[in-house]
Amino acid sequence: MYRHPAPPRLSRRALLAGLCAAACSDRSPGRIGGHSMGTRWSLGAEGAGETHRRLIQDLLDQREAQFSHWRNDSALSRFNAHSGTGWFDAPAELVQAIDSLYRIANETDGVLDPTCAPLIHAWGFGPHRAGAPPPEPPVETELTALRARCGWHHLEWRHKSPALRKRRPDLQLNVACIVEGFVLDELRPRLLHAGLENFLLELGGEVMAQGQAPGGGFWRIGIQAPGRKHGESLQSLTLENACAATSGSYREQRQIHGRRLNHLIDPRTGQPVCHNAVSVTVVDTSAARADAMATALMILGPEAGRSKATELGVNAFWVTEA
Repeated sequence: MYRHPAPPRLSRRALLAGLCAAACSDRSPGRIGGHSMGTRWSLGAEGAGETHRRLIQDLLDQREAQFSHWRNDSALSRFNAHSGTGWFDAPAELVQAIDSLYRIANETDGVLDPTCAPLIHAWGFGPHRAGAPPPEPPVETELTALRARCGWHHLEWRHKSPALRKRRPDLQLNVACIVEGFVLDELRPRLLHAGLENFLLELGGEVMAQGQAPGGGFWRIGIQAPGRKHGESLQSLTLENACAATSGSYREQRQIHGRRLNHLIDPRTGQPVCHNAVSVTVVDTSAARADAMATALMILGPEAGRSKATELGVNAFWVTEA
């Protein structure tokens, strides 16, 4: 069980800029794919078939039933709806994701916090009734009250007999900033065990590359150009048994009263982030770490984010506006 002694700053899951995957040769591997977690997934691998498709789809559907903040019946949503402050039984995987976020939060000045769901929702980027208009932006007094509900110090968790506990009844969680990467990390050993030694797996823009591309050489991906068609890349990267994740401010936005709002909420202000970074892509051996770290760097912004990436030895690629 962990407790944070003071409330660190908060962060919001950044939707991915979309990494365009491509093999290093002209030969195309077998490709399979599907839908889950509100997005698409695809696997490129010679020999990929129905067994592998089912393996991936089943795990994704299981994790959606645990982690989704859009589904009322998910384990996370049931915890959010729970108003008690006693221990609440939770899937071990949800506790592991919380623990991973906590560790990365400690590395990045506390800018990752799964308890920031009220802020996300207040700005119109959380679940809402179908057909209902998004909410009006919160005023300062509302933001002050919402921020009081957020913070690691309001949450406890344990690994033995996995469970979560609220220290205030209105605490709510959102772990979207790590879920896709977390699941990709789970899928790697499963696919290897299922006989695939070389593959490129993508989930909602997160990419995991294992082994070699068809024809030899390592897999290559392209960092998608903001505002351009899918497949138009700014830069290509070679992945050698590595993962890449992108956090961007331009993919999920809304206009209100002439103001363009993006889904990345800066917990230090309670406002959507406002800086000239369009996206940041992180490459790491762990998809979960790349996923969460990209979000943290984007929240920090280009100046503080670059400094933090250098300090931590994070392999990050920035796209900024002039």
